[in-house]
Amino acid sequence: MTRIFKSVTVWSVAALVPVALVMSMVVSSKAWPEPMPDFRVFEAGPDRKAVFFEFVEPLIAEANEHVAEDRQRLVEIAGKSEFSWLDRWWLDKLAAHYRIEHDGMDEEELLSMLLMRVDVVPTSLALAQAAKESGWGTSRFAREANNLFGEWCFRPGCGLVPQNRRAGRKHEVEAFDTPRDSVFSYLLNLNTHGSYRAFRLERARLRKSGESLSGVELAEQLGEYSERRDEYVKDIKHLIQVNKLADDAVPPIRGREPVNAGG
Repeated sequence: MTRIFKSVTVWSVAALVPVALVMSMVVSSKAWPEPMPDFRVFEAGPDRKAVFFEFVEPLIAEANEHVAEDRQRLVEIAGKSEFSWLDRWWLDKLAAHYRIEHDGMDEEELLSMLLMRVDVVPTSLALAQAAKESGWGTSRFAREANNLFGEWCFRPGCGLVPQNRRAGRKHEVEAFDTPRDSVFSYLLNLNTHGSYRAFRLERARLRKSGESLSGVELAEQLGEYSERRDEYVKDIKHLIQVNKLADDAVPPIRGREPVNAGG
C-alpha cells in the first residue's frame, strides 16, 4: 500500500486528540529525568553494582512500559475486522517511529512487522549490557555523554570520538541529553537495526510458544552488538548469571496476537 493515512483536511478538537497518543511513544512521564550519578565515588564491587542497578533498572522499566503500551494497542487494532481512520493514522506514526518503510506493504504485512519490532527487552539483558558497555557507569562515555550502551552515531559532532578509533573510521559514541534518553534509544536500536533481526526473531518465537522472554536466551542472538562476537555474548550471559539478574514478568497482552513475520 502507499501510506496508511495521508492527510486530514478538516481539523477539529477531536482530530487533534491523537497527538497525545504519538507523544506517549516518546515523552516520559518524568518531567525532569535524573542526571547520571558519579558511580566512581562508590567502591568497586557490590556497593557500586547495587547503586548502578538501583539507578538504571527504573529507566529500563519505564522504557519497557512505553513499548508494552504501544504493543497492547497494536494487538487490539490487529484484532479488529476493520480499521478506523485513527487506527490507520496511529499505525502510520508507529511505523515511522520504528523505521519501517511500508510503501507497497499490505496491512497484514505491516502489522506483522510492527509486532516483531514493538516489544520489550528483558530487564536482565538490558541491565547486563548497560553494566558491560558503561563499565558500571564509570566510562568516559557514560560520564560525559550519558551513553549507557555504547551506541554509535555517524554525524560529525554527534558524540564523543573514541580515543582508540582506528584510522579511516568515522563513528562517534553518541551523546544523549539524559541517561533516560540512552535507555530509550537502546530499546529502539534493538527493535529496529538490521543487525539484531535474529534477536527479534527469537523473541517472536518465544512469544509464539508461550515461553518467557529470557535475557540469557536472547543474549545468544546479540553477537553483532560487539566486534568480540561470541566472547561478548559469553560476557553478557555471565553478568546476568553471576549477578542473579531477574526478568520482570512479560506485561500481559490481551487478545490474540497475529503470527509474526518480517523483521
